[in-house]
Amino acid sequence: MAAAAAQDPAQSGFAISLKNGSTVRGRTLSRDDATGKLRLAMSENSYAVIAPEDTVSIQSPAGASDSISIKLKGGSELRCKEFALNGEMVSVKLGTATRVEVRWGEIESISFAP
Repeated sequence: MAAAAAQDPAQSGFAISLKNGSTVRGRTLSRDDATGKLRLAMSENSYAVIAPEDTVSIQSPAGASDSISIKLKGGSELRCKEFALNGEMVSVKLGTATRVEVRWGEIESISFAP
């Protein structure tokens, strides 16, 4: 399982918007390489399994700016407020008009960077 973690001390965590209009929040996010499904830990004892194709976007809490840190293998880092999933790619929104595509396999971790 490739891990991508996000933690927020205020416990709001990631806000994952789903195609059905609902939103789920959690503290950590990881992806199972075998199935491609996402695992969102909402508390120590509860989690949700989400199909990536059911997501619309993944954002940091309202009011936070560029609070998501995506660390890449090799030491590079991208900071953003929002990213989306496109199959084997993560589309990272940088600013208002720029997006960068990153393969899941290139990501070391995804975390909140307050």
